[in-house]
Amino acid sequence: MSLKATEETRKRVRSPLGVLLKKRSEVKDLLNGFKGFLICVGDIVSKKLIEMGFQPDLCIVDGRTMRQPIPVTERLKENRKVFKLVNPPGTISEDSWEVIKQAASYSKSIVIVDGEEDLLALVAVKSAPDGSLVLYGQPGEGVVAIKVDESSRKMVSEILGTMTSNV
Repeated sequence: MSLKATEETRKRVRSPLGVLLKKRSEVKDLLNGFKGFLICVGDIVSKKLIEMGFQPDLCIVDGRTMRQPIPVTERLKENRKVFKLVNPPGTISEDSWEVIKQAASYSKSIVIVDGEEDLLALVAVKSAPDGSLVLYGQPGEGVVAIKVDESSRKMVSEILGTMTSNV
């Protein structure tokens, strides 16, 4: 069953769902010494992290930024198991749960989304092991970091509860 965002969902996800990091140095400080599973959702945040010398375990990208097409760089796909996923804008497709779960079972993977990856940070938080970090871009503001634990999963469950089912 796929889920569709409602106005309530959109309102909830407009604000950062974790800690907003506005400076590159804040991102570096957070990730230096981090040993857990690292997931990046979004083309720009994935690309920037790799440029900074970090290697996310899982990147989820859609070849777009701010709704404008950008090519998925070969560097993002380098040495990663590639998964494909169809996820229409404003939804969490039924397949996204299984594809992201599978991709997260590899130490280096990428999910290339045909559609939109924005809401897939929610799936990433629900799918990742405790202690993981999910990073996604907050347009015009910075990078949001969500530590995966019982509290963040509960928050995500509440947001998912605002969505409608599409069968």
